[in-house]
Amino acid sequence: MPITISESIFRQTVQYLTSQSNNGDRPAQELLKIWQSVLPNSEAIPDFDRRLFTTWQELADLQIGENCWSYPVPIADIAENLSVSIENLIQHLETTQIQSLQLLPGRGINYIIKSNQIGDLAFHSAPNFSKSPTDLLKGNETVFKVGDRIKVNGNRPQYANQTGTIEQVISVSCRIKFDNDWIAFLPNHCLEKI
Repeated sequence: MPITISESIFRQTVQYLTSQSNNGDRPAQELLKIWQSVLPNSEAIPDFDRRLFTTWQELADLQIGENCWSYPVPIADIAENLSVSIENLIQHLETTQIQSLQLLPGRGINYIIKSNQIGDLAFHSAPNFSKSPTDLLKGNETVFKVGDRIKVNGNRPQYANQTGTIEQVISVSCRIKFDNDWIAFLPNHCLEKI
């Protein structure tokens, strides 16, 4: 069963195992060898969540302008702009949970991340970097389900005040069929139950 850990816990674990190994602690040496064999190419990316978000935002902004929320950016482009290998980026995405990040199947090359075919990533809103991963899991976000009636709030001006029904729930976004027969994928922070 895969376990998701934050970037800071990952770094702390490696630092702890390294310091204990240097002090001659045999179990720590063995654990460090196992860890390195599982993640052979992994190099720590300092401040990973912020750098990932900033890189995504810059690339998405180049493509569609300032209202770039939910725009999918290829993982290969993110890795290139972060100056890391795709494998290293994938390993970080496997072990890091970031609020409002969604991993999506891409039109080009897809990679296995968290047991899914993933080629692109998108943010639906700016993450709150001051929160710990456990705080994010306890968040007070509204949970939507298929069939809920919703209204779009001011976070998505082009659809503001439109009403409709949720047809599909995908991670932190939903597919909405509006009353005027439009269909759109919108992040949860743009929706309110009615």
